[in-house]
Amino acid sequence: MKSITAKDLTKIIILVAFLAGLAWFLGRISWVIQLLIISLLIVYVLFPLTELLENRYRFPHFPAVGVVFLFFLLVIIAIISLIIPVLQKETKDIIRDFPFYLKQFQFYLEEVSNYLTNIDLSPDLMNALLQLPSKLQPALEEFASYSISLVFSVVDIFFILFIVFYLLYDFRSVRQAILKLVPAVYTRYARDVLQIIDRNMGGYIRGNIVRCSVVGILTGVVLSILGMPYALLLGIIAGILNIVLYIGPYVAAIPAVILSFSSNTPSTLVTIIVYIAVQTIDGIILSPLLLGRAVRLKPITVIFSLLVGQQLAGVLGMILGVPLAGIIRSLLIYVEEERKKTGTI
Repeated sequence: MKSITAKDLTKIIILVAFLAGLAWFLGRISWVIQLLIISLLIVYVLFPLTELLENRYRFPHFPAVGVVFLFFLLVIIAIISLIIPVLQKETKDIIRDFPFYLKQFQFYLEEVSNYLTNIDLSPDLMNALLQLPSKLQPALEEFASYSISLVFSVVDIFFILFIVFYLLYDFRSVRQAILKLVPAVYTRYARDVLQIIDRNMGGYIRGNIVRCSVVGILTGVVLSILGMPYALLLGIIAGILNIVLYIGPYVAAIPAVILSFSSNTPSTLVTIIVYIAVQTIDGIILSPLLLGRAVRLKPITVIFSLLVGQQLAGVLGMILGVPLAGIIRSLLIYVEEERKKTGTI
């Protein structure tokens, strides 16, 4: 067995020091990385509009970027000026009134627990059911404060807008620069890989925005028609959490179900039917139509991707986990196809 020489040991120490330094550096600039990733996701949504103006309507590049960016700014301004004040008011109201709804919910839980005592359930399960209402309000308050702080982070929004504009303007050049860094013999493969990334990441993000918007609007409108209070807030929660496939819709239904135990709201059964119906429309029509190849993953793979993404990068990781898994799946298929064509890759 070959012994480790001093030269080998020095290389190992240098490598470990380099990796530690790289991890420290990435940790120090994590804020910048997050802004860049968010900006890149926005560019993936906006860039097809720029290409549409250039290719179909013969816009020069800079005017096309300017028109698309101005449209994006108008959407942001409309959201901030029209939706955010109402959302903030409903958030404060629901936090103020939620103890009342929790008492109603706890009353029903106590009735259910009295009934279940005859079934001889374990004490741990009974305690968990009784403590459920007390755990829901802190979670709601934390979600509300996080959402409001996220919306009103002016500095982050300014930097994101700045990065989005210049990245949108140079997006095509950046992709060409990446291809030039690759040796000529591998250029075709690099171009195919970029197309796979664009198709999965861009298609998933754009499709998810439309899909979650439809789910949020549909949920809010139906709940409003049925007389559910805080319908706008509940619709926005349903739309946002719908990003998290398979798990998010069930979490989004919890506040509405709790509110439904009050006498001045739709019944619990009707509320549950509304969420099931909306999710049925999403599962049968919206997801296959809008997400396409990006979600051709087994449910266990999607859930695993969400959990890993959340552990690595929080909410942003959950958003990126599924398309990244789709990219890996598409790359594996691509490699297999290339092997069949050429015998090597």
